[in-house]
Formats: sequence, structure tokens, C-alpha cells
Amino acid sequence: MKTLSPTEKNDLLLALALAFEKKTAGPAAPSTFRELVEKRFTAASPERFEALAARAEINDRLEPEARDRWQALTAERLRRRGRHRRFDERINPSHIVAVLAREPESIRQIILRNLPADLSRRIALYLDVAFDPPGEKPAVPGKAPHAAVLEIVRRRFLSEFIALEDIYEPDELDRFSFGELENFIHQLGLREIAIACRGINSKETLAAFLNRFDESDAREIAHYITELDKIRPFWVAQADALVRKSWSADLRPDRVIRKIGFKLLAMAYAGRDETRRRYAAQKLSIRDVKNWTRLVNLSERKYGAAGPDDRLRLSKRSRIIERLAVRFSQTGKL
Repeated sequence: MKTLSPTEKNDLLLALALAFEKKTAGPAAPSTFRELVEKRFTAASPERFEALAARAEINDRLEPEARDRWQALTAERLRRRGRHRRFDERINPSHIVAVLAREPESIRQIILRNLPADLSRRIALYLDVAFDPPGEKPAVPGKAPHAAVLEIVRRRFLSEFIALEDIYEPDELDRFSFGELENFIHQLGLREIAIACRGINSKETLAAFLNRFDESDAREIAHYITELDKIRPFWVAQADALVRKSWSADLRPDRVIRKIGFKLLAMAYAGRDETRRRYAAQKLSIRDVKNWTRLVNLSERKYGAAGPDDRLRLSKRSRIIERLAVRFSQTGKL
């Protein structure tokens, strides 16, 4: 249950309770999800009961056929978790390299021959191994593996990763490829720097600051400054603090931009479930994963220690980033 999202947990509990009632109570089973919650979950915590009741109200608005489809779909999603059958091309190749580096040559060849050809060639170069593309004569002659062996190897390889189908009700952040996620991080950093610049009153000071960046990034920041003319002082102060904390004389400006965007993305993931966090992590370079996990956990602890007002602001920031992800997926800009 730890890796399930709150919505997924509630759907699972409702689906299991409904199945139990249909099996044991028959015609006497509750006729609505609300009645089901009141019958089966009175001992739950107030927060859990309230969340289940809210989900029940949504389901009660469904037509009977739609309710049956919901129950079947929920059960199927849960059965399917961790049993994906296709390779997810959103995985950063560095993670595949790390997995294959632990395998013997025979297993590497089996996996490489079943990945997209261009990806296999790149990974083979990283690993410094000979790659035998499908249809070509193997560099190392030998009997072809049995189909059952191939299936075992394939399943074992896929089990190393999270797939999009493991995500419950994926959103735009989840659907980004590793390249799109990297671009999104860059745009988040540019946008946050632009917000911080709203606090600079001198045109000369602003021009001098923008001159630190390359021409394209400076132009993007200037564009965001023009667009973001109604930002509240609180968010300007927050952006200024983040930029100052992230700035370092030994980092190139483009690395500072990424550092800021990376931190913002980690903040947004503090409230997301473990499966989503791991799925995002495998889109990053493997060298970034440790820092990613640290920043997400740090943001989660910060949220837990915050007072009500600060929690609202942190939640709002996460929602803003999720909305920006939707816009970015449509336009390539924030």
C-alpha cells in the first residue's frame, strides 16, 4: 500500500469492500457507495473516512453500468501493477546501462536485441560491447535461446523498472519523456529566475544580471519577466531566496538554471506517491537519482513540519507546477 496514491488506496478499499459485500450480503448489500462507506469504514480515521466518503459521492453519480466498469477497471489496474509487458521508452538510457552492466554477455545480447535498434547501439557503446542487431549474424555463434528463456529474461529485465501503466491515473508530469522532463526542468528554472527578477528595480542591475546568461536563456528570462507582471510579492521573495541559495560562483549559469528547476520539481513531487517518484527518478540521469531522492524527502519533511498557512502555499506551488506541466506539454513553454 505504501506505493499507492491516496486516490488509488481509496479506490482499492472501496472495490474490495464492494466485492466482499456482493459475495457475503447478496441482495442485502448497500445500494450506494456512501452506504458502503458508512457500513464498512466507521472505524477508519476521520481523515480516511472523509476521503472515502468524498470518493463514494463521485462514484454514486455514475450510472450502474459505469459503476461495474469502474470496479472491473480498478481490479484490473491493481492486478497489472508491476507486470507490464512492454518496454517503456521514457526510461533514461543510463538506468538501462546500469542494469546491463551487472549481467553476463549472453543476457546483454538478448536484451539489446529486443530494444529499439538506435537505443541498443548507444547502450552497447556505453558498455563497450559488440552488438548483434536482429537479422545479422551473431558475433559469437551459438544456439539461439529457447522462447521460454527469452521470456524469462525479458520479464526479469522489465521488472527492474516502473512503467507508465503502473501509474494510477497518470498526468502530464508522468507522461513526459526523459528529454521532455529535462526541458521542463530548464524552463522551470528560467521562469523562477524571471520571478526573482521582478524584485530588481534598477534596469541597469537587471541588464547586468541577464548578461551572465547566454543569449537564448537571457531572452527566455526576459520573456517570462514580461509575461509574469502580476506575481504577488510573496512569490517574488520565495523565488529570490531560491535563486540566491542556488547561485554558486563555480557553477555555469546553465547549471544554476537546472539546479533551480530541479529543486522546484522535487518540491512538486513531495506530495506524490512513491511509484510516481520512482518513475520520475528513472527518467533522470542515474547520477541525479541520489540527489533527487534527497530533495524530495527534504521537501516532504518540510511540508510535514509546516504550519497550516505554509502548507497551503507549498500545496499551491505543487499545483502550479502541475498546471505548468500541462501547458508545457501543449506549447513547449510555461
